[in-house]
Amino acid sequence: MSRPHPLTVMKEWEWSRTWDEQQEIVDQSRAGGGAWLPNVVETRQWGAVRWTSGRPAHASESGQAVPETFAVLRPGLDDPVLRERLPEVLRDPPPLFQVAGIGARRHQLLGAAPGAVVGAALLGVLIGVLGLGAVGVVVGVLLGLVLGAVGGAAVAQYLHDRDRSAVLKDGERVRVVTGRYAPTSWARLVEATTGLERASAGSDGPDDQAAEAVQTALWEAAGLLLSSSDHTGVEVLADGMERLAQAHRG
Repeated sequence: MSRPHPLTVMKEWEWSRTWDEQQEIVDQSRAGGGAWLPNVVETRQWGAVRWTSGRPAHASESGQAVPETFAVLRPGLDDPVLRERLPEVLRDPPPLFQVAGIGARRHQLLGAAPGAVVGAALLGVLIGVLGLGAVGVVVGVLLGLVLGAVGGAAVAQYLHDRDRSAVLKDGERVRVVTGRYAPTSWARLVEATTGLERASAGSDGPDDQAAEAVQTALWEAAGLLLSSSDHTGVEVLADGMERLAQAHRG
């Protein structure tokens, strides 16, 4: 396969393996993928990148994938819990199976189980109180199981989305850039920072000054992209980071 994407710090074998794993998931999934896109979340020193591809076989063979989401952490932020949480909320595991053409995920099933129990108990008791007989109670329990499961899954999905949004929309600590809407200057900036990280892969990492410059540049660039349609500032930051990367290579 071709070399890894210029925006990733993964080695060629790591890149190939990750996309092969995604292809295996699609092949083995009873849900047939559905609307789910194969994805890999790459943790970076400055945050995380979520890669996706609608064609996992091609991605595995060619190394081509889309850097869909960039999540940048605020410079100087010392929050190990957030650093651990960030990749989790960016990941999108495949559905375990489909129900009526809708993919069912693990967190939904965890919510559906107690919801079904509660729904069956409540509706069964209600039917019993109304005196509709044993048959009515059985029908009520079955109906409660279905309604409770649906309600429990819906609540679980709501809580899942709320927790995810709480992390990704925390503008004071995290800034999120959508790759397909970002200008080329953003890609240049990330590629330059990637070069710095690759160059330091065999050492203890970039020096503190370079690491701080990378974090600050990405944070400021993300802020400019999210607040303005003028990308001049991002281009200036990209130019500066490219010079820094070149100096480290030299």
